[in-house]
Amino acid sequence: MKTVRVWLTRGLILTSLSLLLTSCISINLLPTERGLQEKVLSGEGAKDKLLLVPINGFIGDQTSRGLPFLGGKDDTVTRIRATLRKASQDPKVRGIVLLIDSAGGSVTASDRVYHLIREFKRKSGIPVIAMVGDMGASGAYYVSVAADEVWVHPTSVVGSIGVVIFNVGVTGLMQKIGVEDRSLASGPEKEMGSPLKPMTDEDKSLFQGLISDLYAQFFDIVSRNRQIAPDVLKPLADGRIYTARQALKHHLVDRIGYRDDLIHHLKRLMHVQRFEVIRYREPFLASTGIFGSESSLDSPLADAGKAAGLLTKSGPTMLYLWSPGFSGSIK
Repeated sequence: MKTVRVWLTRGLILTSLSLLLTSCISINLLPTERGLQEKVLSGEGAKDKLLLVPINGFIGDQTSRGLPFLGGKDDTVTRIRATLRKASQDPKVRGIVLLIDSAGGSVTASDRVYHLIREFKRKSGIPVIAMVGDMGASGAYYVSVAADEVWVHPTSVVGSIGVVIFNVGVTGLMQKIGVEDRSLASGPEKEMGSPLKPMTDEDKSLFQGLISDLYAQFFDIVSRNRQIAPDVLKPLADGRIYTARQALKHHLVDRIGYRDDLIHHLKRLMHVQRFEVIRYREPFLASTGIFGSESSLDSPLADAGKAAGLLTKSGPTMLYLWSPGFSGSIK
């Protein structure tokens, strides 16, 4: 009889836990399409909304796949497109602040986010202000100049106007361990940049041509949006980063301040007494751990891994990225 009671008790406990999990928590093993949810940060009830849009970490266009207890995570381009689409459908949204904290990302993803912001401004007429946190470098700075104004914190670093190709070679290691490359190609430059072959002078020349063309686009974007004459911008756009005061001196940014300063500035500019400050979030567990903490997918180590991972996935990859750890790359 005692054994029967023990088994009945265990059965009741397991049944209760099962009901609790299925009714209260939905655990996704694969990413799913979910609508963004509005979260009020301050000023609840005000008729005018100010939307904060974080742009953090590596700026890419490849969606993270789902993991156990994680719902996967949309890439930067998809996330910004969904955010701007939702904002455009809400007539109460009067302004947008891009909260940028990033060392950049891929060339194409950075340009796509820049284009999305420009198109949103053109179609909606809603002002967009960029506010840089710790860093707004390379592709992140490229994105920021799409805004009407660029603000930085007193301790921000910005700039790094330029292009980098991450490329490593393992031919020396292959010789040491007795590995031979037997790849075949249709032409001598089909495998240019392969880590399995030495890089020739012709390879470097071809890569430099690609870099120069993409750099010219970056340079032109900054020159036009910041209204800096090319001859003035040229010595500034050699890849270096700048402190907030240096960037302001060279007209790379508009103002130094804090978030409260920016909100007060927008109130005066738009003749608004009070904002309901909001942001859009994915539903619980869509991009956070089971207990609601930030996913490891957003950690600085993970962002560095994304950049480094491009080496093994696709060979030489052109990036608008400030990453001094790869000092041996082609620039």
